[in-house]
Amino acid sequence: MLRIEGVSRRYGNTTVLDSVSLALDAGSVTAVVGENGAGKTTLIKRVVGLIKFEGTITVGGVDVARKGKDTRRMIGYLPQIPAFHGDLSVRETALLYAALKRVEGPAAHKRIEQVGLGDHVDKKVAALSGGMRQRLGLAIALLADPPLLILDEPAASLDTRARLELRELVKDQRGAGKAILLSTHWIEDVPYIADHALVLDHGKAAFQGPALALAASGVTGSRLFLRLNGSSPDAIHVLESTSVASDITRSGDWIILTCVAADKARVVEALVRAGVHILDFRVEEASIDASALKVHAADGARQ
Repeated sequence: MLRIEGVSRRYGNTTVLDSVSLALDAGSVTAVVGENGAGKTTLIKRVVGLIKFEGTITVGGVDVARKGKDTRRMIGYLPQIPAFHGDLSVRETALLYAALKRVEGPAAHKRIEQVGLGDHVDKKVAALSGGMRQRLGLAIALLADPPLLILDEPAASLDTRARLELRELVKDQRGAGKAILLSTHWIEDVPYIADHALVLDHGKAAFQGPALALAASGVTGSRLFLRLNGSSPDAIHVLESTSVASDITRSGDWIILTCVAADKARVVEALVRAGVHILDFRVEEASIDASALKVHAADGARQ
């Protein structure tokens, strides 16, 4: 459904994308992961034909550079920051875009319900939270039932519950046969929301392969903050014995440690089994360690 071959983009002496390639079939999801400035949004803008590029991109076999209008008819696009008229209501916004896309009104209402905005149809867009605007943008992207969805940071501004709902919506669309390309900085979501992952580092593919391989590579880290009930010394011994926690430090009642994102539950389970009472718990997802990803790039590319 989507084929990207050797796509590059340079601004003067700065290379934003460096010969990136991927293939995306119908009924599958590819997540593009990377730090800010890695080239995620730039790649997506190439696919939807917003910026000129070197290389080749085809959607459904149609060349984006030569027949941009034809390819855009096959794409549902959610930009990172959806721009809507603030004085229109959710219903009016959906109907406006439905008319532009030549979609019947009932379909617009269906999409609004699908993204969880059914109880907010009369609310002005200016009064919506960032997460609600993101949902509205997703409803607009789905309006014409396109075969290819391009979602730029769809989880931005969403709370945990909404992120879980987004996972289900993406799974439903994949099950309906859609090809989905999305960018995200929520690394731990990738194995649950995508089949394949492309990690960009300064415009280059640092990892490319199955999403589960990215999760198993040990490069998606988390920093845990655990507030304990006066049992810090014993807890440190327990954590050291798990072999999954590292950089363990103590600050008052808090213990701070680093572990692979997939091992967070093991850390908590070890403390509970040892009888250590956890009063509070906080997680910070670590940024992508591009140098570590490069160690796994060859293995990921072969899979």
